[in-house]
Amino acid sequence: MKKIWLLLVAAVAVIAAIGLFALPTGSEWTTDSEAALVEFETALDAMKKLYHNDVQAHLEKALELDPDFAMAKLFLADHVRFDDEDRALRLWNDVLASDASKLTPREVFFVNRTRAYQEKRFDDVEVMIDEYLAKYPDDPWVLHQKALRTWALGDLEVAEKLNLRLIEIAPNWVISYNQLGYIAMASGRFVEAEEYFTSYRFVAPDQANPHDSLGELYIILGRYDEAETSLRQSISIKPDFWNAYDHLALVRLLRQDVAGAEAIHAEAVSQPDCPDYWSRGIGCRVELTSLVLGERWREILEMLADDSPCLEGHTSANARVDAHLAACVLGEMEIALNIENKIAETLEAKESMGDKGDGEIFEAILSHLRGVRFAVEGDLEAAVEAFVRTDKQVTYMGAGNGLFKLYNRLLMVEALLATGDEGKAHKVLSKVRSVNPVIAAEFEEDGLRILGLERE
Repeated sequence: MKKIWLLLVAAVAVIAAIGLFALPTGSEWTTDSEAALVEFETALDAMKKLYHNDVQAHLEKALELDPDFAMAKLFLADHVRFDDEDRALRLWNDVLASDASKLTPREVFFVNRTRAYQEKRFDDVEVMIDEYLAKYPDDPWVLHQKALRTWALGDLEVAEKLNLRLIEIAPNWVISYNQLGYIAMASGRFVEAEEYFTSYRFVAPDQANPHDSLGELYIILGRYDEAETSLRQSISIKPDFWNAYDHLALVRLLRQDVAGAEAIHAEAVSQPDCPDYWSRGIGCRVELTSLVLGERWREILEMLADDSPCLEGHTSANARVDAHLAACVLGEMEIALNIENKIAETLEAKESMGDKGDGEIFEAILSHLRGVRFAVEGDLEAAVEAFVRTDKQVTYMGAGNGLFKLYNRLLMVEALLATGDEGKAHKVLSKVRSVNPVIAAEFEEDGLRILGLERE
């Protein structure tokens, strides 16, 4: 078994001044401190650039200057909720309990939206957005919220129209080029995606994210040299742009260059204020891939015991997929079923919170895991059905999801060949080749096998 395929499992799968029209009158943000307002607007600028460390630093400063600054509290709560849930809750509650009579209509909208989310009135959020936009159709802040929500709900056609509208009414809202690129990429329109990301880079050449987004596209397409060049440019612009390190390490791992990936991890950790969860995420990916490449299945299960830090945060799904594969290869089906149950519990929790976007990817992961188990157990028809189901649920939205989709298709090819259906198998393989000819060629060199299934 050529080991390159197994590391793909580890890649599963996230404001400038603008001209406004038809907006609520008066000051855009409510504070008595000019200095606090400057810090807040600087935070918004960093937010649009996806400079997460800078966002928090400026929001913290804005609150120091004006402890009653409602929007600074609200935005800070949203920013820290994954790292410090208790603090986020305190900040949210402070805002919800405060007097909203002096706030602008936009600020009242954000407060009411937060209240609806806390009370799990998810359907009300969409109504709030539409009612606000009926009054202020050209407010880019809320238009952006609608675009993000339609994206999360999987309505990419509407999200695309909304982002095109944002570019029309607020040309400096350049993050819309990024969203449009990912929407095109999700739909498999890769040439169009490259055009959007290139336009994004053109209008915001001094920002790190356009180069990182292009890097992700190049990874999916197997253009690894271009990916590395683009990601390096991202880091040169913003040395603490953590996404770029993650993607750069992924490029090295796709080339089976574990030492190179370890060097990227060390480079990221050497930067000031590298978040622990991010350092852990890259470290887990590198270590797990090294074990997968060595087919050290038992060590993977030992590493990913229930108390493993790799099972926390944004690396948890990746790690569980690796552990499940190891369990199946070793014939430890009880462990494999337990992992599937954990994913099912996560899926149920996501659905109960109205988190359709994340829910769909966990549903796809669960279907994929079952497909792997079915294949190893010899139920090839059920395996093919599971892989087909996963393929329908996963898009090319980002490097992680895109590689997962391709990897799942390769397993589908192997399962189809094991059933004797060579025609369908090669049709699926041609689809992989049309996206990423590099991994298709490597798969063929390895005898069209990942799991080592017997063929009829």
